[in-house]
Amino acid sequence: MHRTLTGYIVGEIIPPFLVGLLAFTLILLTARIVRLIELVVSRGVPFLEVTKLFALILPTFLETTLPMAFLLGILFGCGRLSSDLETLAFKACGISPINFLLPVGLIALVVSLLTLALSTFVRPAASIAVKKELYTIAKGSAGSLLREKVFNNFFPKILIYVDEVIPPGNTFQGVLIVDRRDATKENLIIGRVGLLLAGEGTNTIGLRLFDGTIHERQKERSGFSQTSFNVYHFRLDLADALSLFDEKKATPSDMSLQQLGAAIRSKQHAGVRPTLELMEAHQRFAFSFAPLVFGLLGIAIVMAPSRSRASRSRGVASCLFWLLAYYGLLSFGRAIGERELIAPGLALWLPNLTVGLVAIYLFARTLRESPSPFHTKHQGLPRADKNTTPPQEAIVK
Repeated sequence: MHRTLTGYIVGEIIPPFLVGLLAFTLILLTARIVRLIELVVSRGVPFLEVTKLFALILPTFLETTLPMAFLLGILFGCGRLSSDLETLAFKACGISPINFLLPVGLIALVVSLLTLALSTFVRPAASIAVKKELYTIAKGSAGSLLREKVFNNFFPKILIYVDEVIPPGNTFQGVLIVDRRDATKENLIIGRVGLLLAGEGTNTIGLRLFDGTIHERQKERSGFSQTSFNVYHFRLDLADALSLFDEKKATPSDMSLQQLGAAIRSKQHAGVRPTLELMEAHQRFAFSFAPLVFGLLGIAIVMAPSRSRASRSRGVASCLFWLLAYYGLLSFGRAIGERELIAPGLALWLPNLTVGLVAIYLFARTLRESPSPFHTKHQGLPRADKNTTPPQEAIVK
């Protein structure tokens, strides 16, 4: 009996879980997909290299979308049981909501372990691989970093404008560079023709300019000094161009657990608070615990008496509400944790603690056959009053 019920519940959860995983991942990946398509269509980057890059950035998003899709799978999949009154049939057969904990808990445990593996092992390794792949792409097709008739700011304190990109993308006409890397001066470099050259064995590329001028302005002086050139070499650091896909530089999110531990100990020995490193470590385990919280919450919502005849589509609305609540609390916890208003551990576990307490409360009310206070009162058939007796005429008839 229990094995049949487990298989039945799992079969209801898995399909919407997979659909939700695909939908949530595509939504979060939309901006990156557009950039990847642009590399193929406009910049001539080989499709195989772009596909590899897409596979490497995927784990970062799966870590977030797995718990989201699991909650959708419970509320949407098991919502059908409520809409078809199967939950009432289960209760009539003596099947308690506690019996639902086994199938849902099994899936939640698998999702939690997958999330933990992604956050602790896969994502840090993938982050390093993404940077290496970007170096390969930039060196093999350096022109992919620059767009024509646009002020390109991929390199910090450097603006590059090219009037025309000549296929295959390494040659430019009408190049203008604003170089602010030196705090004491600013250079305006203009070249009639530019040629990109990859640096062998280094993470740099060279931009060779022909027939141009350099306008130099010292911060402490007024006016410009002008220098003409036939050939000028300008060096660009590819490490600074990684913001093409990662807006932030290397952060604790790129570290493995061993590296995080070493960074925390190093800062503690130096008398510095390792706030960011501690928050990253707690966040990885807090995310992994989220599916277990969502599992209990989903059972409590689906099995509540007020859900007995609820629409299946209402599961999507419930899912969005609780996801917004969870990630809203997560953003709030990060904000106060980074400001060191509370301990980093408490800040990152705040969503699990809050939603978990609500889930326990709702599940306890469900066990007592009490309507959930988060749903409207069920509008079903009127219940007969125990103190009401049929009219005497009806008895005689």
